Amino acid sequence: MTSEALTEGTRPAGSVPAAVAVRGVTKTYGRVRALDGVDLTLRRGTVHGLVGENGSGKSTLTKIIAGVVTPDSGSIEIDGTRIDQVDPRTSIAHGVRVIFQDLALFPNMTVAENLVFEGEAPMLRRVSGRAVREHARRALDALNLDIDPAALLGDLSTAERQLVAIARTVSSDGRIILMDEPTAALTHDEIEQLLGTVRSLSEQGLSFVFISHKLREVASVADDVTVIRDGSVVSSGPAADYDTERIASLMTGGVVENVRRATPVGTADTPVVQVRNLTLRSSFHDVDLDLYRGRVLGLAGLVGSGRIEIGLAVAGLVEPEHGEIRLAGKVATNLRGDRRLQYVPDDRLTEGLFLDWSIADNIVTNNLDEAVGGGRTLSTGKITGLADRWRKRLSIKTPDVTNPALSLSGGNQQRVLLARALAPRPEVIILNNPTVGVDIGSRADIHNLVREIADEGTSVLVISDEPAELLSVCDDIVFVHRGRIIDRRRADSLDEEELVDIISRGGEP
Repeated sequence: MTSEALTEGTRPAGSVPAAVAVRGVTKTYGRVRALDGVDLTLRRGTVHGLVGENGSGKSTLTKIIAGVVTPDSGSIEIDGTRIDQVDPRTSIAHGVRVIFQDLALFPNMTVAENLVFEGEAPMLRRVSGRAVREHARRALDALNLDIDPAALLGDLSTAERQLVAIARTVSSDGRIILMDEPTAALTHDEIEQLLGTVRSLSEQGLSFVFISHKLREVASVADDVTVIRDGSVVSSGPAADYDTERIASLMTGGVVENVRRATPVGTADTPVVQVRNLTLRSSFHDVDLDLYRGRVLGLAGLVGSGRIEIGLAVAGLVEPEHGEIRLAGKVATNLRGDRRLQYVPDDRLTEGLFLDWSIADNIVTNNLDEAVGGGRTLSTGKITGLADRWRKRLSIKTPDVTNPALSLSGGNQQRVLLARALAPRPEVIILNNPTVGVDIGSRADIHNLVREIADEGTSVLVISDEPAELLSVCDDIVFVHRGRIIDRRRADSLDEEELVDIISRGGEP
């Protein structure tokens, strides 16, 4: 760890103890050392940005603080008290709360019911409806949230659900809040609202560990920053000493450049995919698109603009009410079952991977023909061999493709999903937010892969919430607003500010 690291030894005499002080924590899984002598100091009333690539050890560290994982060695202090045996109950009793990416909320229950739910309740008991509503109103008012306690949680936006999760942790006496990728699915305005809430609560004395791959947000909201690489802390100190470039360099051990795609000169005469007058009244109207061999087309727009639904319709996963899609010049009637076109969803956990299946089985699912051996049955050797080739090509970090997909980090799970889509050698691939929830190093690798497959002649459609990603990988960008295409631009004619401006104003001058 660098000399700037925050330690209890540097605290002035008589000052208050840290909210959390982790010292020399080590954790090993088999032959893999997930954490190696890690130190972390979360100062009371501050936001501590914890960053690192997928698989770096940051999730293991937060699970140890939460009492979910037991360290092999090292010590943990909470509010100055050494905790010899940290388990979930002990951690909760000391005010530690975790807000995971899936929020652990109940969409079929009201906001009020979610706010009063206690997972640690020892037995069933009658609860007063009036008391529930009053508790919920106090919890929401404490954060100045204008959310109806009687509303079903499933009817709220993602940002509102995230704020309800924070309100629940605060109302249940949470003082130390560990947030795992809290902004992954939020729009720019929603992110600003969430970060403002975190800042306000830290000023009131709450302490946050803020885990995010969005380095601008870390630099914006954090008071302190710790960077973990390969299970060790490589740097820790005041956030003022870190900009996004330095954090990225420390995470990866080198410089990660945001390279733009070199747009090929000219376009093939005939598009691989032609979309004409495509309409689904609830989502999009009169959409015309052309996808060409060897080019990357981006769909840009706000959340809810209809971009994702357009991608699903082109992939054959949503049935349009009107219009026509042609693939290789012929009207497409069964795109869902056509291996020439592959779709990669944005939610790899619930829509993409079979988490309990092996990595190899996940990769070959769309390409079973190549895995058939003698007797026209699937060959374990061929499955493993095919998967291993893709493991090498996409640099999937695993010692064995027979391990379950669940064992991989988020970035490596995304590579498995991409390998599955590429294995049948499709003519067209549709990528929905291909780097959501992955670290900066994996993001750069995936961007390079998108450019590579386009250079090999594949037609690529990219749907992304990240302006920088669209500019990095696309040749052309189509802008969608309220279900209609409002503008089309060459990517090399835009900068990020112009792209965001077109998205934000919806085509209005």
